[in-house]
Amino acid sequence: PGTFTTAFAQRLNSMCKITVTEAKQGDILKPGHAYLAPGGKQMLIEGAASSARIKVVEHVQGENNTYKPSVDITFQSLSNVFSGHVLGIILTGMGADGRDGCQKLKQLGATIWAQDEASSVVYGMPQAVTSANIAEKSLPIDSIASEILANIKG
Repeated sequence: PGTFTTAFAQRLNSMCKITVTEAKQGDILKPGHAYLAPGGKQMLIEGAASSARIKVVEHVQGENNTYKPSVDITFQSLSNVFSGHVLGIILTGMGADGRDGCQKLKQLGATIWAQDEASSVVYGMPQAVTSANIAEKSLPIDSIASEILANIKG
């Protein structure tokens, strides 16, 4: 819900080594920064890869807007800006939101991971991505950060 995401972003920011904020219209994507999609709205990424910006909207024309925010809609917009140069990670959550967006990204060459069942509170979203053979890895939540760092250092 929209009343939850501001406080949630602030809490995450107080606990994380990176900056975490609720995404706002026009925010420029920066390294070391996590943007939490505002509850009840859709978060899109637009522009060029070197100067990508966040666009926050109520509704996306022609898209399934069942979930607000929707990972599918955000990931679709990421594919338009970054093509396959994306690491998409689907964490615990209800339903299959994220599966279609991950499929689109993977078709363009992106890397997709999913949280494993044992560490998920609700295995719906990660299961949808894993069952569709989209995820290259299924990881416990406590291993994801170290796995990201290992892959960056390559």
